[in-house]
Amino acid sequence: MKKKLPLIILETLEKYIELKDVQFEVIKPEDFLLKIIDKDKTSDFYFNIESCKIDIGGLKLLCDWKPANKESISNSKKWISDKQLDGCFKNWIDLLEKYESVESFFDDPILKSFTEDYFSEYQILEEDSHIKPFSPKKILLLDECLESIVNKLDNYQTEENKDQFQNIKNEIVTLRENLTSKSKNWVGKSLSHILALITKQGIPLLKEVFSEAKKLAIKEGVKHLFDQGASFIN
Repeated sequence: MKKKLPLIILETLEKYIELKDVQFEVIKPEDFLLKIIDKDKTSDFYFNIESCKIDIGGLKLLCDWKPANKESISNSKKWISDKQLDGCFKNWIDLLEKYESVESFFDDPILKSFTEDYFSEYQILEEDSHIKPFSPKKILLLDECLESIVNKLDNYQTEENKDQFQNIKNEIVTLRENLTSKSKNWVGKSLSHILALITKQGIPLLKEVFSEAKKLAIKEGVKHLFDQGASFIN
């Protein structure tokens, strides 16, 4: 496929190949040159490069992004030069960051606080942690512990909380499916949100999950994933 495109296009897009972040992810482009989506499952925000052309003015890229700007949640689609690409993409990222930081009535401040607390402990500060995955050995351990946590949830599920518990199970399924294809920080952010959801269900469940989750403390620049009993994998 790449040899069907002019080299100048490949060179322009090269730095976006391994682009990953806790707020967005690059996905398989299908018929496009580049597809990036907001990692929030409830969001339909995206940044796409659909096609390209070379004219007298140089390389042009057909870009489509949503939201268009802070005044509109609709999309914006237009031809831009390769020199404008970084600026357009940065503006889109800035919008995602502002959506993340702004306070609103739609937010759950307790859940957000728990998630941030867990991620501050779990976040890996290596330079390539937003790109590189965990090692196969650690992925298998994470998967084993997540499976065990799912089994523990059934002991605490009731008719009243079944919707919340199903949401937790769904997020664990998604995390397990992506352990081999996502970055360390993506996994850390997802795990932090799952633990925050579990924490809101009460202390008895939290204590039992912690006893399983001690195994998840990974020696990858993390101070401690859990306050007590953390064991590190060499």
